[in-house]
Amino acid sequence: MLPSMVEDYLEAILEIAEKSGRPPTVEEIAAALKIGKETASSTIAALAREGYLEQVGDAVRLTERGAALASKVARKHTVLQCFLTEMLGIDTNSASREACTLEHGISDDTIERLSSYMSGTATMPGRMRRRRGQETVTLLDCNEGDIARVALMRGPGGHRRLLDLGLFPGEIVEIRRKLPNNSVVVRVKGCDIAISPEIARSIFVESCP
Repeated sequence: MLPSMVEDYLEAILEIAEKSGRPPTVEEIAAALKIGKETASSTIAALAREGYLEQVGDAVRLTERGAALASKVARKHTVLQCFLTEMLGIDTNSASREACTLEHGISDDTIERLSSYMSGTATMPGRMRRRRGQETVTLLDCNEGDIARVALMRGPGGHRRLLDLGLFPGEIVEIRRKLPNNSVVVRVKGCDIAISPEIARSIFVESCP
């Protein structure tokens, strides 16, 4: 089985499970990958034999080995999609398709370099100086339920998509969820926005009293 096929299946299973909060069914996996149910069943059985999955009835769960690889691939996808949208201005759907193609061949080292470039970690510490008696931290440092005020947004591209959605310095945000892949879901102006960890590291906030 091609490594790219293995990664596609594991990534799809992880994504469905994170969105639904339960193990996906074979039918859901087939629909996500746009393939027939029989083909999906056969491949899932092979992945189970290789130790990536376990199947109970029609429900499919990632093993520890499968989850580790799925998370790694999902992070590559996130970094690549973020780079294509935030840095190159490619629309989200096109960027996601491109990321699906690129994620299978790109090295871990290149992903780390891209991540560092976007988040500015080479020059920006995780925590900044205190301002007006408050500690300014990155959005990634916040906990679920925190209410914070955006203090500074750093990084190439100016985060145009986030600005269009109403996330800009001075805005109050609520940390709704922190996902397993380190993405952060924030509520701003009554809407929930999912932000990749690379972008979240470059958004600095102050806690609100």
